[in-house]
Amino acid sequence: MIRILILDDEEAACNILAVLIGKYMPLAHEIRIEQDPVKALQQLADFHPTLVMLDIEMPGMNGFDFLNKAGTWDFDVIFTTAYDKYAIKAIRFSALDYLMKPLDILELQNALNRHIIRRNLSQQTRHDLVHNLIENVQKPDSDEYRLAISTSEGVFFYLPSEIIRCEGESNYTRFFLDGSKPLMVSHTLKDYESILTDYGFVRVHKSHLVNMKYVSRMDRDGFLWLQNGESVPVSRRRKEEVMRILRSVKNEE
Repeated sequence: MIRILILDDEEAACNILAVLIGKYMPLAHEIRIEQDPVKALQQLADFHPTLVMLDIEMPGMNGFDFLNKAGTWDFDVIFTTAYDKYAIKAIRFSALDYLMKPLDILELQNALNRHIIRRNLSQQTRHDLVHNLIENVQKPDSDEYRLAISTSEGVFFYLPSEIIRCEGESNYTRFFLDGSKPLMVSHTLKDYESILTDYGFVRVHKSHLVNMKYVSRMDRDGFLWLQNGESVPVSRRRKEEVMRILRSVKNEE
């Protein structure tokens, strides 16, 4: 049985979401609604939800404060929010789901289906993901955010500056890390390109996303040579742009 707690200070938003979940959740479930975060904290103890649908912006206690006060997190979280670039970046870094208001039906269905898959995660893994989010939103600078890398071996957390490059393999991405073994993740390279572009990463090839701070040079044949001795091909149409970015990085150093 999937137990869903909806927390949103707007009654209409709660009711609409409850109706949509009732229509599109394919498994047996029970829904409870709260508009008061304090009462919702009590529901965590009484109802033991497996999923919390959580509004971010609420008077008195926002969604992140609510999670912080909860203390332990043995439930999955899907955030609902109007556009908030800062909040969305922290959520994506922590490998958690969010839905934009007004809700899109297909995105809601996809998020519910992902929850069904994630409900088999260990309690420790769910706890670690939310804990990473709480730590990220408390950082004064998003450069200090840790990216949650969820693998079949568990979840690992790395600063963008610790990631050398990412290599796409069909619907998977392999992370190459400074001082650690590579990690394979079941997400596309495009997913991580949109997260890491602001942190000095450049898509140099359809299969390669590179942290430019680890690049030593680009040779005549269109290969980037990294500080660890590896080389990465650059696509012909991106060669000029990559060369320009590399010059800019070297000038800043």
